[in-house]
Amino acid sequence: MIGLIANILTGIVLKNYVFLLIMLAYLLRLKSRNASLAAFYLYVLSIAVSLPSTSIYTWEGLKLAVFVALSTILALDDVLRGIRVEGEELILSAVLIVSAVTDYTFLIVLIAVVLYSSYRHFGKATAYLAGWLGLSAAVMYLTRDSLTDPVAQAFVIIGLGLLFILFAERKDVEFLEVKLFEGE
Repeated sequence: MIGLIANILTGIVLKNYVFLLIMLAYLLRLKSRNASLAAFYLYVLSIAVSLPSTSIYTWEGLKLAVFVALSTILALDDVLRGIRVEGEELILSAVLIVSAVTDYTFLIVLIAVVLYSSYRHFGKATAYLAGWLGLSAAVMYLTRDSLTDPVAQAFVIIGLGLLFILFAERKDVEFLEVKLFEGE
């Protein structure tokens, strides 16, 4: 439920209503996780095609990257785990809605919700997520003069993410409750 609210608010904040297509993945999740995942991947592709290519070193580019990445992570978590409407989910969704008054407050609350949700589901693996975010920010800041192409910036962030995933797997960090097949 948090992912749905985050994506709708991201679409409103960015004035890009392609984000509303996430509702299809949520509707399909009521019937089948696999169909929902297929709809989610189509949703991600439609977002990738519709977003402008801007540098992450501008406020607009940074805002776009953070909003899209974090709201997509929350939506993927909902699609994989199932749609839950519990007290905690409703409170976090309400906080997200209230924070959407300005871009700055929505950005801060969205980061906090992702970190809290990650800690709640993954425990210590959240430290890897925070480390990846911190290292990515530091590398992007240090290479701001040489990495002006948005594609190169994306590859650096993806590469750093893979590095942290490999480090996490080496330490046998398990991501609980996410099964490969629907019947497991």
